[in-house]
Amino acid sequence: LAFFGAIMARQLGAFAATLRGLCSASGRGAGSDEVVLRGLSFYARHGVLPAEAELGQNFVVDLKLGCCLQRAGTLDDVSSTVDYSAVYREVKSVVVEGRRHQLIESLATDIVERVLEKFGQVHHVDVFVKKPQVALMGQLEYAGVRLRRSRVE
Repeated sequence: LAFFGAIMARQLGAFAATLRGLCSASGRGAGSDEVVLRGLSFYARHGVLPAEAELGQNFVVDLKLGCCLQRAGTLDDVSSTVDYSAVYREVKSVVVEGRRHQLIESLATDIVERVLEKFGQVHHVDVFVKKPQVALMGQLEYAGVRLRRSRVE
């Protein structure tokens, strides 16, 4: 009986070690898996100035979506990962079709909230919203804000 107990303990230990590397039911894993969408570009009418509302301008969005990708990597099955095209549609809906924002901080917040609302497997979102045609008295590549938000459980 002691022999079988030792074998069982060894197998349980190996199984526990395997589980430590896997994602939990909440989608959080031991690693830092991310889906990255970079350079989503949209024409919209956000900004403080009246001309920004009237003429509009380009906005560029980069996203990092923290989620467990182990199942997708193992199974090579698209249903096991975040649907990039669905994320794109949701971000476009916020930036182009959603309410007008004066501040890109507010726009970025709405993007994060939408992604966390619509994609349950995402446990954190990094969003970087860039405004390339900023109305300043000088030259710069862009003005931007970066937000990182995690799901509250």
